[in-house]
Amino acid sequence: MASEIAEFPLPADATDEERATAKREIGKHARIVGEEPRVIRFEGTKIGQTGPVWHLQYTRLYKLSTGYLVAAHDLHEGIKVFHADQPEDLPRAFENDTVREFIEDELRYRKILAPEGDAAAARPGHQ
Repeated sequence: MASEIAEFPLPADATDEERATAKREIGKHARIVGEEPRVIRFEGTKIGQTGPVWHLQYTRLYKLSTGYLVAAHDLHEGIKVFHADQPEDLPRAFENDTVREFIEDELRYRKILAPEGDAAAARPGHQ
């Protein structure tokens, strides 16, 4: 994978703890290349996003050289980051069925996952 720079946005009211969590957790899986009060930059490619669902303000989905990553701002729990080897495993990061469905739908819309019922057409990382 070519070295691209992805960004994970932080809310305007992000605490120092949330910034540190985002940087630490993303940094476990990708090289951090920059940081500002409202964004963490790292090596990777953004492959999707969802807006507000359940108590998540937003989620961002990324392809990394080490697999796939979902990062979210949870209004109750702060920043959540989950790494998976395959994109179909990203929804497992969340217990809520609606959130899982939103993640799966976004991955299908971006053609990262095959349309439902068409597993043979799956081309992970192919857009």
